[in-house]
Amino acid sequence: MFPTVPPPPQRLLVFARLPELGKVKTRLAADVGDERALAIYEAMLRDLIASIGNSTPETEIEFMWPPTVGANGAALRRAFAHHSVAMQTGPTLGDRLSMALSERFFFHRTDKIVVIGADDPTLSRDLIDRTFALLDSCEYVLGPAADGGYYLIGCRALSFDPVVFHDIEWGTSTVLAATLQRIASVGRTVALLPERYDLDVAGDLKRYMAEEREGELSRVLREWMS
Repeated sequence: MFPTVPPPPQRLLVFARLPELGKVKTRLAADVGDERALAIYEAMLRDLIASIGNSTPETEIEFMWPPTVGANGAALRRAFAHHSVAMQTGPTLGDRLSMALSERFFFHRTDKIVVIGADDPTLSRDLIDRTFALLDSCEYVLGPAADGGYYLIGCRALSFDPVVFHDIEWGTSTVLAATLQRIASVGRTVALLPERYDLDVAGDLKRYMAEEREGELSRVLREWMS
């Protein structure tokens, strides 16, 4: 008989696209072109993977990618390294978030889930761990983004309600405010993390370089500037 290994009580979900020319960082591509936008996105993914670290018995890290014909085992491994992977399902981002959370809460018996995207390569494991700790004392955690959206959302299993993700105008400056209203409407408590910014347009890259950060993205950007 093999011993039963319980599933990790915490799960970090990373919503990220498979790197494909013309299909990633499209707003940025309008400024720098598709090829450079792809190179930037690949560097951002490598930095993020290094920053969030590895899965542990306490916390499973899982990358979730939207459907694309270019997906295969080799491509997923190149993009997301050794981490667990799963395909997103649902027509809208709200549907995909709701489905991902509900499946892991109810079928994987996860206690706490934190979801991030791939637009901020400097998100640290320390911030992720602090978010999980915050979920011991509140039911939701949101990380406000400078553009009016959010870079992180966390939730406890018993507090999950798909209403939080319904009828949100994704990609607009009202996402954070609307989500806070949804959380309040279902009577849940929420904590806010410090504001951060995503790398979506050329101005964001200039701000990033001014902070003199290290990593793959900084190396790529310095090569272009030299």
